[in-house]
Amino acid sequence: MHRLPPYRLRRSARAKYLRLLIRPEGIEVVAPDGLPESTVQAFVRQHSGWAQAKLAEMQARLAKLRQGQAERFPAEGGSVPLEGRETPLFIEETGGSRIRVSLEDQGLRLILPRTCGGERDRYVRDALFGWMKRRLPGRVTEFVQRHGPLHGLYPRQLRIKSMRTRWGSCGPANDVNLNWLLGLAPLSVLEYVVVHELCHIRHRNHSRDFWELVAAHLPDWRQERQWLKAHGGGLIQRFDPAFR
Repeated sequence: MHRLPPYRLRRSARAKYLRLLIRPEGIEVVAPDGLPESTVQAFVRQHSGWAQAKLAEMQARLAKLRQGQAERFPAEGGSVPLEGRETPLFIEETGGSRIRVSLEDQGLRLILPRTCGGERDRYVRDALFGWMKRRLPGRVTEFVQRHGPLHGLYPRQLRIKSMRTRWGSCGPANDVNLNWLLGLAPLSVLEYVVVHELCHIRHRNHSRDFWELVAAHLPDWRQERQWLKAHGGGLIQRFDPAFR
């Protein structure tokens, strides 16, 4: 039997079931009001192995970021987390002036001009950004076509942008903007952010009605939101030059 790890219990009148949240400071359990403590402890004990492993992984990653040891930008021989899967990255420099990006069986290949010199990181980042701006709209459109008809949620326009403080936004005219870094997250996370912004077409806030509409489209939305909380900062650290 697994040992009961330390955890923080938070009761919620709105909670319908038990949830485990992994935060840098420790394990948090959200429980419905009135649920017996013994039931909570049994739940925590059942998932203790997974929870402690995730907590250790998160704390180790944060420690590396604080010490400046984490890889902050892809390099030759490195990788890019394309749709959440680390994909080998191959960088070639040629005498031409064109920048090309292609996804091949072996991995992601970038062709850069040899003249990029000390600006190489910027060239790589801009190449990935441009490629993702062309690639992501197709993925996003699939999710809009899947979820939009359910409650009549149709954006006027979709844009892929470089956004330093948000993963997405929905403007007053129902223009949806999405952070290009979502192309590096698992597809389920991209789907969650798309649904999140579509639901803002109906509700311009984060009220209970808003979250109920999100849940009507994605019952497990909390899992994808938690992924962003746990890993989103790492994506920004690796790929946003503002953090260098």
